[in-house]
Amino acid sequence: MPMCKTRLRRPAFWAWLLLPWCFASCKTPTNAGYFQTIKRDTTLQNTVAKEFDLKIKPDDLLSIGITSASPELATLFNSAQSAGASGGTGAVTGGYLVDKNGNIQLYKLGDVKAAGLTKKELKGKLESDLAPYLKDPVVTVRLAAGHVTVLGEVGSPGTVDLPADQVSLLDVLGKSGDLTKDAKKENILIIRQTDSGKEFRHLDLSDHSVFTSPYFFLQNGDVVYVEPDPKKKETPKLQQAIAYAISGISILSLILSRIR
Repeated sequence: MPMCKTRLRRPAFWAWLLLPWCFASCKTPTNAGYFQTIKRDTTLQNTVAKEFDLKIKPDDLLSIGITSASPELATLFNSAQSAGASGGTGAVTGGYLVDKNGNIQLYKLGDVKAAGLTKKELKGKLESDLAPYLKDPVVTVRLAAGHVTVLGEVGSPGTVDLPADQVSLLDVLGKSGDLTKDAKKENILIIRQTDSGKEFRHLDLSDHSVFTSPYFFLQNGDVVYVEPDPKKKETPKLQQAIAYAISGISILSLILSRIR
């Protein structure tokens, strides 16, 4: 009879022993999806367009191309940019650096205010200013280089180069290894230096409104900070504590059953 009781107790023993691991492995599912407010198979209106033109600011490197009906004269302007800093025109290798006063320096024109203008506005200004020197001048303006710093809960924090005029927040996060499982996607902070000071703006990647934000496209010098979600970090610790507590109760119950 005692042996029969022991055999009957073994299944209960293993059930009590495995119970904590069941609790530990059962995690509360979290909704980690992006853009949860977008209806299935729909079209969003009034989103910020790829053509959205950011303002030029100090330390931007501009690539400026000049063509004209008098190409031999236009070559003089373009060669100044190609010559780099040694050309004495304020150009650096690969483009024109906007100085701390917001100016670039061009051949014949001298200091030209660029900061605060969009590329389209600077293009129009240069074409107007060059009209006395060139016949039918056509100017192209591009951002030649830039970078964005990405910090916080991403796969690979660090600096991301901006190879194009406009790079979206999603592009930069993708190049940084995407958000980690502990990221708070509802509170992505964009820090941007402007003439009036540093701007701090928060974007919510769970909401489709991110596509209408003027901060969706990043610019040179921006900092992206992905905040950790304390709730996501605390959940595993809480589950582990519960598992240990249940394990202790299980062992105590087993000991008491043996004493009886």
